[in-house]
Amino acid sequence: MKTFAIKTLGCKVNQYEEQVIRESLLKQGFVEEDPVKAEIFIVNSCTVTEQANVKTRKITRRIKKENPSAKIIVTGCYAVLPEDIEELNALEEVDMVVPGGRKTEIARILMPGIEEKKTCSEEITELREHTRTFLKVQDGCDQKCSYCKVNIVRGRSRSKDEEDVLREVKELSKKSKEIVLTGICLGSWKGDISKDLAGLVSRINRIDGDFRIRLSSIEPNHITEDLIKIISGNRVCPHLHIPLQSGSDMILKAMNRRYDTARFRDIVKRVRDRIPLVGITMDVITGFPGETEEEAENTVRFIKEIGPSRLHVFTYSERKGTAAYSMKNKVPGNIAKERTKVLIELGKVLQIEFCRNFIGKEVKILVEKVSITGQVEGYTGEYLRLKTMESSGKYKKGDIAGFIVKKIDENNSCLMGTAPYY
Repeated sequence: MKTFAIKTLGCKVNQYEEQVIRESLLKQGFVEEDPVKAEIFIVNSCTVTEQANVKTRKITRRIKKENPSAKIIVTGCYAVLPEDIEELNALEEVDMVVPGGRKTEIARILMPGIEEKKTCSEEITELREHTRTFLKVQDGCDQKCSYCKVNIVRGRSRSKDEEDVLREVKELSKKSKEIVLTGICLGSWKGDISKDLAGLVSRINRIDGDFRIRLSSIEPNHITEDLIKIISGNRVCPHLHIPLQSGSDMILKAMNRRYDTARFRDIVKRVRDRIPLVGITMDVITGFPGETEEEAENTVRFIKEIGPSRLHVFTYSERKGTAAYSMKNKVPGNIAKERTKVLIELGKVLQIEFCRNFIGKEVKILVEKVSITGQVEGYTGEYLRLKTMESSGKYKKGDIAGFIVKKIDENNSCLMGTAPYY
């Protein structure tokens, strides 16, 4: 009997794929163990930034130090390109590199005699240690953004079979009350019956059960009128994560993004016209090659105009193999980091402004934490964190529960609520 542990870095898709690996190993008789005791330790890596690569290397060194006898296997997006695989193989702590495209075959690689049909397909029965469940419905990307390595390591866009998705939703919804549809480029999903993501969500919406649906990151050019209409219903969380990346048209063009600020502005307006209090979260990259002080200020102004509910800010990271890697007019690191700080602070202000809209209103959260005193914590459909001000002992982790928002906490980081009294 072999024991294993897994550590995953990166996105929701990687989290889903971790569970695929876990279930395939458990099916073959492996036993999950504490990382410091496991015989096999699997690092499911990310490579979206150089820092992600650094984290993978740090984890392998730490685990080898804590558990010297462990066999360390590295897989995931860092383990795709030949030069990256060579770099990983050169680490003395790494015993095996499984290319990212074969990560779900780890059980068969470790036990070459088993029959392929007995291993787990890309479906899961639960998402370990998560209250909400991520469901991967799409992989790969055809966008070719000039700064992004993900389309290189993940390949072309591929969609999960529609009937497989529906079957998986039916099973997962028995254990989880929030299903998050995710993919590397979620909006590019296409099926045989439903021709686009809106059609797929519409079919999922008709599945019986007490659960809600959330969409993960979706590109602006994939937000259609049909999708907006479906999100305005009661089952789908009123929340969209729309990557902006820059508020400068010149930088957006250099990034090879498929929209300009006018198009982005129009998309947000159309969403808010139908769903006034929709949560709109955004990604922004600072310090992209050629970003002048004027372009950075344009981004600040545009974000203030749009007024997202939350801002995720990243400092540009050079990725070898991307078009941006060879671009001139690099922004000095210290300047890029200062611009990052400015946007992080702006994001905090905008989040508070959005939160104020909910004071006095009832919201529903997915309960993710219950304290020993019975206070609960979780996220609203709009993706705002809420804590209760008093004991709510009748709720347990995983429940959907309604509360009245009374105020924003003293750190301006989340909503504070009480149980509704009718």
